[in-house]
Amino acid sequence: MTESVLDRKFVGRLTVEQCLYIGVLLIATFLRLYILGVRPYHHDESIHAFFSWKITDQGVGDYNYDPVYHGPVLYYSTALVLWLFGDSDFTGRLSAVFFGMGILGFAWPLRRYLGRNAALMFLVLATFSPSFNYFTRFIRHDIYLALCNLIAVFFAFRYGESRSAKHLYISGAGLALAFCTKEDMYVVTPVLLFALVLMMVWEVVHGSKTVGAIVSESTELLRRALLPLITTAVLFAAIWLVLYTSFLTHPKNWNGVTRALSYWWGQHSIKRIGGPWWYYVPQLTFYDPLIFFGAAAVVLGPFFNPAKPDPALRYMRIGAGIAMAAFVVLLVQGSPAAPIVLIAALGMAQIGVARVWLPDRFTRFVILWTLGTLCFYGWAQEKVPWLLVPQVMPLTILAAIWFGQLIDTGAIKRPATALPLAAVGALTVWILIASNYFYDAPRPDENAEHRHGEMLAYVQSTYDINMIMRRVDDIAKTLGTGTQTRLAVSGDATWPFSWYLRHYPVNWAADVRNVDTPVLIVNKDVINALDQPLGDKYDKVPFQIRGWWEPTWNQMNLPKLMRWIFTREAWSGTGSSDAVAYIAKDVKPGMTFAAIAVNPPPAAKGYPQSPKLITAEAIWGKQGSSLGEFNEPRGIAVDAGGNVFVMDTKNNRVQKLGADGHAITAWGHEGNGPGEFKDACGLAIGPDGSVYVADTWNHRVQKFDANGKFLLQWVEENPSLWGPRGVAVAPDGTVYVTDTGNKRVVAYTSDGKQKAVWGKDGSKPGELIEPVGIAVDAEGRVIVADTGNHRVQIFDAAGAFKEEFPVFGWEEFYTEPYLAVMGTDLYATDSNNQRFTRYAGHEFNGAWGKSGSGSGDFNRPIGIAVDTQGNVYVSDTMNHRIQKFAKPQ
Repeated sequence: MTESVLDRKFVGRLTVEQCLYIGVLLIATFLRLYILGVRPYHHDESIHAFFSWKITDQGVGDYNYDPVYHGPVLYYSTALVLWLFGDSDFTGRLSAVFFGMGILGFAWPLRRYLGRNAALMFLVLATFSPSFNYFTRFIRHDIYLALCNLIAVFFAFRYGESRSAKHLYISGAGLALAFCTKEDMYVVTPVLLFALVLMMVWEVVHGSKTVGAIVSESTELLRRALLPLITTAVLFAAIWLVLYTSFLTHPKNWNGVTRALSYWWGQHSIKRIGGPWWYYVPQLTFYDPLIFFGAAAVVLGPFFNPAKPDPALRYMRIGAGIAMAAFVVLLVQGSPAAPIVLIAALGMAQIGVARVWLPDRFTRFVILWTLGTLCFYGWAQEKVPWLLVPQVMPLTILAAIWFGQLIDTGAIKRPATALPLAAVGALTVWILIASNYFYDAPRPDENAEHRHGEMLAYVQSTYDINMIMRRVDDIAKTLGTGTQTRLAVSGDATWPFSWYLRHYPVNWAADVRNVDTPVLIVNKDVINALDQPLGDKYDKVPFQIRGWWEPTWNQMNLPKLMRWIFTREAWSGTGSSDAVAYIAKDVKPGMTFAAIAVNPPPAAKGYPQSPKLITAEAIWGKQGSSLGEFNEPRGIAVDAGGNVFVMDTKNNRVQKLGADGHAITAWGHEGNGPGEFKDACGLAIGPDGSVYVADTWNHRVQKFDANGKFLLQWVEENPSLWGPRGVAVAPDGTVYVTDTGNKRVVAYTSDGKQKAVWGKDGSKPGELIEPVGIAVDAEGRVIVADTGNHRVQIFDAAGAFKEEFPVFGWEEFYTEPYLAVMGTDLYATDSNNQRFTRYAGHEFNGAWGKSGSGSGDFNRPIGIAVDTQGNVYVSDTMNHRIQKFAKPQ
């Protein structure tokens, strides 16, 4: 028997095969570590790295599962790396590199199922894959998920082969870690299980086994595996509980399933980052052509093999051809039926393949895993380039099988095969270098007429971030205060600067009124108020926080495409999110910075008289979480039947009380899914009895029926809602929301369609500072509590400014005043002064309350409502109760 080239000794006792593995792995290590910390951290990367660093700084309990930010595996593995090697831009991404290298390391054990040549090609393809390399150098959950799934799949097959329980335990641990990484697993797991079933059905279609034989084999396997399966389930549960409860510091998080499914199904339903079903096809084609087309050759090659004599295959080819023709027609027409017809064509082709070709079970499984994964991510309405990773994972295995076949048969030596593959391989290396190192993030200093763009760099932080950080570090060095240098940041730059400035004391100001720091970073749209007062003492440095290129396919033609492939010059426009850094001039060691007032609001007015004492007609509730108990209640509203609805903010629920105060029902809990809340504040009743909630820190509005059935939710785009506090509903059903963080009011139809937007930062008529309470009077006018300007502003239904009047109190920026209207009377709360007030015809008409916990006393009264009889209801927030008063006299 002729010795294989791979078995020949090459260096010492090392064989050619071993030396090839070592060489490729060294190249892979260099590609993944080279300038790893230089590319600016993406918005999401900065969140993941910052939260991981917080674990090292505050302890394991600092992590608290939130499905928005995915599972704990990334955070704890990154925290471990930061703890071991220190925190830096380099080490922040290092755990992702370790997991990515783990995938490459699996090439060696994969020889068992792929063969030696194919396994080596898996290593080569994964090493030089532009997308794999990019997202191995990117701290997001997808590369972690890919390794965990590979562990689960490989050792599941090893168990099927060996019946050794240890293999099943390792597979179960991999699956548990995958579930503790990312919520994709709630769909990926059924895909994997379905692939296992179809892997067996394939044998029936091929005719090599009967259904009875398959059932018998499966039953016998499950019977023998009963005890190992139970043990594996216990292991799975243990890993799940330890990680999701943050090492048992947050036991309430043991059930992450409900929150995960409700949140991500909600995001899918609203198409948060939607896109066409074919979104990933261009990216797979233009970044990983060897992988994509190599995998396609494995899946479809046997279907088109003329040497296969099966007569039925001929009819299937005709049927698939007709279906593909129909698909092309539907695609050109833009019909939503196009992907369904494509799936039918591919399904017909796959049945045909199964009739004439029976590869080993692992190959069959990977084919079905690949097809299921492509279908899932094509359907899911979250279209982002990092989701290439779970698709490229099985595609790479298939492509490696194809290359292995070419090597095994010698076909790769033919010039007709070798030359095209070499050309595409060289192009892939160029794409790898360009997308991962040259144009891995937007460079704002490029010629605006010749911008470069990468589909992988999705809304990526620009290299201006590095420039700003150099300026900050230089200031800190010159002052001699180092990381104790005080800074101020406001607006969209919060991320990624929360990561970059983690060691500095930063005032993350929502609203800039006084500047007393050597560096101030703000959104570009607020600089008009800052330029004049800061101009003499600060340099103004415009920069781009994030940049993006959105390929516009209808603007693309072949010359533009070729230019992009070979030069990476974008064929359509680019965009950016802009900010400005104000950096102190003439800085000297030990220099201090006197506060400079910028755009100061009008001064608050003291009350002309002391408040009156008042006794409550009824007091409802106490601190707690049982029905009828409250934890910092805020928004309050009364419906036509006298029922009182309370936003029980810190219990993250709405409570419905009868007119006599008895608790009827409650709904909601902490979370991000439909019907869940995150410190929601405002609440209002529509003319049809619907309940609207300003879900403050989920940055959205939710709508329910009067009994708490979830009906609808909506968010705002460009910009998103930011901490909305108040909501009011007009008699015609128009919903008005105070978008507090964005200093504006947004009007919607009752089904969430935007009707109008008005307001911006400032103190002029129509401008707002910390708008909170909102109400609509009988004439349809919109009344807004303009907290920071210590006034009430009145607008017409379309947002046109009508009039304003000053109020007393509201000295504290976070007073959170809410409003209620009855006829010409306007009621308002003043939590800092422990009272509520009434204005009649814009004139002060009285104040009631004092600090305390007795009847008529308050501890931060915030929400207020009036019923049809003139009774006033106040949410006595920090006394955790509701007080009801007869109309004050």
